[in-house]
Amino acid sequence: MVHSHQRLGPIVTSQKKPTPSKKTAFDAETVFVDTNGNQWNVSAEFKSSNGRPYISAISISPTKGSTPLTRRVLRDLEINKLFKDEIAREVKHFSHTRRKLRSKSAHQGRAHTDEDLKIVGEIYMSAFRANQPVQQSVADTLGISVSTAEKRISAARRKGFITRENREEK
Repeated sequence: MVHSHQRLGPIVTSQKKPTPSKKTAFDAETVFVDTNGNQWNVSAEFKSSNGRPYISAISISPTKGSTPLTRRVLRDLEINKLFKDEIAREVKHFSHTRRKLRSKSAHQGRAHTDEDLKIVGEIYMSAFRANQPVQQSVADTLGISVSTAEKRISAARRKGFITRENREEK
C-alpha cells in the first residue's frame, strides 16, 4: 500500500507489523505519571563501567492508548530518580555476594566439587544481574586469574549451575 504526504513524499507501509524475534528483558520497570496525568511505562537496562552502574537502554511507552511522547514528557522524566532504588539494590546485592564469597580460596588444580561450582554459579549470576563483568567478578571474588575463572565458569555450566534459563530470569 502506498500513501503520499505533501511534505514527505511517498511512504510505503506494510500490512503486517514486524514482530520482534525476542522480547527485550529490562532490569527495571516502573510507571511514571506526567504533569498532564498520563501514565507511562518506563523500563531501563543497566550496565556497569569500572564497578559503577549506569543506564544503557530505556523504553518509554504509554500505559494505554496512543498518547504521543512529547518533549514535555521527556523533560518531566527524572530517569535517575525513577531507577535509583533498583540500581542501589543491584549494587548492594552484588557487593554482598562478593564479600560473602571472597574468603573462598583458590583451587590449585584439584577436582571441583559441586559446592565449589555452585559458588561459582552464585557469583556469576550475582554479577550478571548487576551487569558486572562475570569472568572478572568470579576471578576477583575467588582470588584467581580470569583464565582460571573462565575454566570454572565452563565447569559450572557443564554441571548445570549456570544455564540460559536462570540467566534470562534476571
